[in-house]
Amino acid sequence: MQFETRSLIFDNLLIYETRQLRKNWQQGFFIMEDFILAEGIYQNGPIFFSVSPEKNEDKFGKFTYYLPISEPVKLSDETDFDFQEKLYIKDVLVLRQADQATDFHAAYQRIQEYAHLHDVPIDATFYCVLLEVYDDFIIDLYVPFNHRGEGS
Repeated sequence: MQFETRSLIFDNLLIYETRQLRKNWQQGFFIMEDFILAEGIYQNGPIFFSVSPEKNEDKFGKFTYYLPISEPVKLSDETDFDFQEKLYIKDVLVLRQADQATDFHAAYQRIQEYAHLHDVPIDATFYCVLLEVYDDFIIDLYVPFNHRGEGS
C-alpha cells in the first residue's frame, strides 16, 4: 500500500449535496447521471464525492458529489445542483484503494493510521475519486492536510 502527497484540482464542476446513510453512497451518482442526460450536459472527467462526518452519527454523512463538465453552466434556482468553477486543494494524502480495501471507509481508516503514525494532521472530510478501468472501478482516496494553526 503506497501513500502519496498530491494536489486535488478540477475545473467546471456540477455539484449535488445531500445528507444520507453512508451505505447509500452510490445514490448521488444516479441522480447526477439522470440530471446531465436530461440537461444535455457533457461530462469530461471522473465523478467524485466528499464525505464529511455528522456529529454523533456513525451511519450518516454529508455527501457532496462533483462532476467535471466541459464548460460552465447556468442553473435555474429550481434545481438541487450548483456549479463551481474550480476545486483546488493544495496538499492531500492519497491512497489508491484498488483491491487493497473492501470499501472507502476501510481505506480512510488506513490513511488515518498512516497519518497518526507519521504525525501528519488530516481533515475529517475526505474525497473519493472513482476511475473506471476495464469495466471496473478504482477508488482513489484523497484526504486534505489540516493546516489550521500553521504560520499565521
